[in-house]
Amino acid sequence: MPRSYLPAGHSKTKCLLFIGGMLFIYLLDNLSVSRYIGYDTYTFILKPVLWITLAVIIRVLPASRPKGPLKLRENIVLWAFILAAVNLIISLAGGLIDGFGKSPYSHTFTGMLLNILMVGSMLSGREAARDFLVNHITRQERFSVFIAFSIFFTMLGYPVYRFTALKSGEEVLKFIAQYVAPDFSQNLLATFLAFLGGWMPSLLYMGILQAFHWLSPVLPNLKWITAALIGMMCPVFSLSALQNLYLKETHALKKTKEKGEGTIGWIVTSIVSIGIIWFAVGVFPVYPSVIATGSMEPDIQPGDMLLIDKITNEQELRQLAKGDIIQFKYENVLISHRIVEVVYDDNTLRFRTKGDNNSSADRYLVKPEDIKGKIAYILPKVGWPTLLIKKREERPLEAAEY
Repeated sequence: MPRSYLPAGHSKTKCLLFIGGMLFIYLLDNLSVSRYIGYDTYTFILKPVLWITLAVIIRVLPASRPKGPLKLRENIVLWAFILAAVNLIISLAGGLIDGFGKSPYSHTFTGMLLNILMVGSMLSGREAARDFLVNHITRQERFSVFIAFSIFFTMLGYPVYRFTALKSGEEVLKFIAQYVAPDFSQNLLATFLAFLGGWMPSLLYMGILQAFHWLSPVLPNLKWITAALIGMMCPVFSLSALQNLYLKETHALKKTKEKGEGTIGWIVTSIVSIGIIWFAVGVFPVYPSVIATGSMEPDIQPGDMLLIDKITNEQELRQLAKGDIIQFKYENVLISHRIVEVVYDDNTLRFRTKGDNNSSADRYLVKPEDIKGKIAYILPKVGWPTLLIKKREERPLEAAEY
């Protein structure tokens, strides 16, 4: 490693001491010290004292100057505020889709003060340490260093029992996607903010997100896939936008002649990109599906894209009638056929379906729980690119009769 990336000996020792201090607090969490001295005493007295002490020690030491020029410090702080605000706006937009829920945290005056003390002291210590560590370890934009510190700060937020409590591989993947990966993405952006502007922009960015999480009485009740997309993509797009803005301000990047490029352009790009992904994975009430077979010809051709209204309750199921085209699941295959008869089998609702191009109705009756939605629109040929890059799935012979 080049010498310019290595801190001086005394700085290296201080870095190790501060890392050790944070690991000590993490160890206390995992040893469940609160059982012996009381939850309130540990959470609202001992831990805040330890984090504030760490922050004070770091702040009184000679600081290593962040990379960003002094004249840009106010801009970097403003960028941190804007990026945090955009993240919150997109999270709220996700709440409009997935719904909102009551916050699990106390919102009495005393409870909010205690939460501010607990979270504020932790953030003060962490962001002071982040600033000291990243700006003493490297003086150049080195993302291997940023990633290493981001992993470290992310893992500090998760006691070991959060991982050992997971029972299956699926639970592990969902936990990482919903919580760990978004936290890592936020930490990566915060680390880059600290590298450019010191502790203030990273504290502002993380502080706004944490303040909303702990103090808002109502929070977006996001599905895990929505939380993963927002949590990972917002910081990633923000990091890219921040790099672009910084390079422009320092005249390291030639100005573009295209109109509308800048912070607003990046914000719009982030929102649109996340919206497209939400739509593709079925977050919205309407989701897309590409037809690969000819069982519904001539109205629906292979390569056509269907826009499907999700069916989520019994009332919507009972509104289905003869002639409606529905999408349902049969033996792990999604099939889009027309209802030819509504059947009550032993007083249980069932649907007989048939492909328009098939010689007879399907042999099986479709159960309500297997129905995904009702076809709302047909977009001719829009799905051809999907068929070209995705291997065509073979349908089982019993799925249709010709």
